[in-house]
Formats: sequence, structure tokens, C-alpha cells
Amino acid sequence: MKLVTFFALALLVHGPLSPFLPTAFEATLLYYARLYPAWLLALVGTLGASLAESVNYRLVDWAAELPKLARLAERRGVRWSVAAFQRAPFWTTVLVIFSPIPDSAVRVLAPLARYPMPRFLGAVALGRFPRLLLIAGMGRLVPVPTWALVAGGVALVGLAVGRRHVASAGRWLRGRYRDLYAVSVAALRL
Repeated sequence: MKLVTFFALALLVHGPLSPFLPTAFEATLLYYARLYPAWLLALVGTLGASLAESVNYRLVDWAAELPKLARLAERRGVRWSVAAFQRAPFWTTVLVIFSPIPDSAVRVLAPLARYPMPRFLGAVALGRFPRLLLIAGMGRLVPVPTWALVAGGVALVGLAVGRRHVASAGRWLRGRYRDLYAVSVAALRL
């Protein structure tokens, strides 16, 4: 049952909501590494993520056909990105999926470049499996406390969702610090 939950989480976290859930899956993977072998988690996580990527591919493909979004594809920067992706689409996808680079770019570029979905999913699986195996293996060797996983995950999701609020809070704090600093410097000059 726990493995089915892990699969469902892989689907959810790698699906269309993935930009709002950065590193949420890695924290989940580190937790599950206590319960299951790393290779099994990597396999199940790769299957779930690949299924989610097929949904993402279809959604981006559908959205790119909408008139307002189709005009965006005609922009120079988008055309350049698609052309660069088309030089080595398979290995670009493998590298981006394996690395900590956000994979949103290849998620969008593959459908825009009309890269065949089976090849795209093969590249996703080839990049995702060793990444998940590495993370799960590290989680097995160095168990991270549950409270640290939850706190880190919540903090990262909060940061991703509330970036604008965090930025405005930072500006407020800097302004408040400047005001307090100016008052304390003025008091020292007396």
C-alpha cells in the first residue's frame, strides 16, 4: 500500500503541478528510502514520473495549439530555443532530467519541437532512473530525520508559491533595517 502511495505521489509531483512543488519528490524519496530498496523506489518513481510526463506532454501540445499561445511560439527566443533543443533532443532531455536543473524547459520544448513522445519518455526514464537511484541510495546511507524532511519540503513549497510575498517581506525588512540603522547612527553622533 505504501508503494502505491509513493507511485501516486510521483504522478502528482511530476505532473502539471510540478512547478509549485520543487524538490517535494526528493524529500518523499528520502523518507521512503527507509522502507524499500533504492532500486525499487527508483523503478516505481521513474514509472510514475514518466506517466506524469506523458500527461504534461499532451497538455503542452494542446496548449500550444491555442491561438494566443501559438503566437508565443513564433517569437524569436522561442524559435531559437526549439532549434537548440532539436540539435540533440534525446541527450538534452536525459541531461536535464538527471541534473538538478528544473526540467520545465524540456517539458515545453519537446512538444513544441514535435519530438516524438515515445523517444521523449525514453529519455525521461533514462535520466530519471539513475537520479532517483542515487537519491534513494544516499537516503539509505544517510537517514535524514523526518522533521527535517517535512520542514525543508514545506519551506521550499512556501518559497515557490509565495516568492512574491517573500520578496516584498524582504524589501520591508531591508527598509526597516535601514531605518533602525539610521536612527542608531544618529544616536551615536549625539
